[in-house]
Amino acid sequence: MPTPVEPLRLLLLAHEPFWQALLSGCLTAPGSNVILLHGANWDVFSARYANERNTVLLTTPDLQPRTGACLLPTVVLLETEPLVGPTGVSDWLVRDALTGDTLRRCLRYVHERSRLEDSLRRLVGQDPLTGIANRQGFQALLSARLSEGGSVALGHLDLDNFRRANDSLGHQAGDRLILQV
Repeated sequence: MPTPVEPLRLLLLAHEPFWQALLSGCLTAPGSNVILLHGANWDVFSARYANERNTVLLTTPDLQPRTGACLLPTVVLLETEPLVGPTGVSDWLVRDALTGDTLRRCLRYVHERSRLEDSLRRLVGQDPLTGIANRQGFQALLSARLSEGGSVALGHLDLDNFRRANDSLGHQAGDRLILQV
């Protein structure tokens, strides 16, 4: 039995109606599992879609949310090709160059970039072999708990002669030992 695929949601912020018509025309391929939603500003979408997976924000520069307000992958919709790529966005689309193929390629790129950025964010705070929080991850967790007013307990475990086991058996064996402890 095939697994149902969650549809891709495209959130459109544009005053000009031609953007909705142009994007809708690009999404008419058979079997397309995309939902295009139009809103007047980011506040319309933020409460419902701010943390949703499979969601991309398409916006004109004048309606682009301020930096840090929207964590969704963002594609800016432009009238002309920029000399320098816009900052703070995943990609951009130019009105006269927008086709179904261009849109699909852009969305694939945005999805891959988002996946890689998530991996990087996770690796910054975790040991890649054990998955245990590293010093930066511990600091982030500690700060979050303290800002929430929650209590914190800290344990310290000293493994005698661990270095010998790590050196003689290898780092991967040492990491497995840490996970078991």
